[in-house]
Amino acid sequence: AQSCIGAFVVKPSYFKFLDLIDYFIVSNHCVSDICASEIISKYFNIPRLNFYLAYTKNESSLKYFKLELMNLKENLEGIIGRKISNEELKKSIEKYNTFKKKLQEFNELNVPGSVKLATLQKAILFGPSYLKELESELQKFRNEVPQIPKGSKDILFTGCSLFINDFLIEVIEEGGGNVVMFDTWIGSNYYSQTLDKDLLESNTDPIDLLVRRFKENIYGDHSIPNFLENRVSHIEKIYKNHRSKFKKSIGVINHIIKFCDHLSIMAAAFKNQLQEKNIPVLNLERDYSRSARAALETRVHAFLEMLTN
Repeated sequence: AQSCIGAFVVKPSYFKFLDLIDYFIVSNHCVSDICASEIISKYFNIPRLNFYLAYTKNESSLKYFKLELMNLKENLEGIIGRKISNEELKKSIEKYNTFKKKLQEFNELNVPGSVKLATLQKAILFGPSYLKELESELQKFRNEVPQIPKGSKDILFTGCSLFINDFLIEVIEEGGGNVVMFDTWIGSNYYSQTLDKDLLESNTDPIDLLVRRFKENIYGDHSIPNFLENRVSHIEKIYKNHRSKFKKSIGVINHIIKFCDHLSIMAAAFKNQLQEKNIPVLNLERDYSRSARAALETRVHAFLEMLTN
């Protein structure tokens, strides 16, 4: 959260996109984010729209989610000065559905983790407007795959997402690792949440389509019953599929930003349950200070050395 505030203050070249922000949509998934958004809204004059989620998942929470969607729609209509039709909403949902499927295709490419991360970060920032560039990237890397060093150790990166321009991906690759999947909120948790074609072509109210997607999300780390069990089962499935397909093991780096309690509180149980299934795990808790790089290098490189292909 402090890094986000600092980004608005300094706006280095790789944060120039912040000039494009007209409004914040803020949810209650992270207390630090709420505090940061209040400071940014106040001191940088960016209006804030609230979108709150229930901390349970049942019929009442689904009704509440629908009310929040309808309230957000009304706020957006007030901003643009006209009504948003169901047809427009449906087209937008279809557009994002197509976009997410393209991201899934990109994730299947055998390219370095740093390339995947840069693409995911752009995708989250610019949404479907990035689709043409994404399709060009897909074509480019299908025809001309960047070299991944021979003998590199495959990594599944889970937990908290990496911030833009974070050095941790460099630390992993410099130590001989390669992230083959980002199982974070800007990775598979985002692009795996798609809707079936038959459902999209039905006469279902588009707001109800979004409620259904919320209901079927079992891999998110908020408001999800049995989240830990789902997450362990999900990663075990990825691990087995990877070994079967590539004849290589995969190590798990569980990335935890300090004070991100909903992930840190389950870290020990998460690691123990995966290790019981012979899946190697590194719980990596850190902050964004540059001075922490040496300590992170030591831990990450030691973990990578321990892995066997």
